[in-house]
Amino acid sequence: MEIDYATIHKMMEIQYLTGRLDELYKGYVPHYNETNNRTVDSRISKYEDKLFNLDPIAFHLYKVQHKNITIAKKKSKQKIGGLLNDIKNLLTDEGLNKHQKIVDRIDTQLKTY
Repeated sequence: MEIDYATIHKMMEIQYLTGRLDELYKGYVPHYNETNNRTVDSRISKYEDKLFNLDPIAFHLYKVQHKNITIAKKKSKQKIGGLLNDIKNLLTDEGLNKHQKIVDRIDTQLKTY
């Protein structure tokens, strides 16, 4: 099977747009009121529109993939958060002074979730 230049160009443009969207979503915080967030939000919609206009199926597949990754990350954070809380409680029960540094590190990590 031979692929023509137009198909290769389209595939590379899809790859570029999805890569840009991934990078923009990394810095995007929904419902954040700073001006920077609105700029990122408008850039996300700009690249999503470009991807949709280029290939609606690729756009739909990207949205499904993005949603699945978001759900997987949320589940992972819940599991890790639960594990850290269990370890913190265990260390606290054994004697807080003995494990204070670890408990503090766990608290710091839990705050980042």
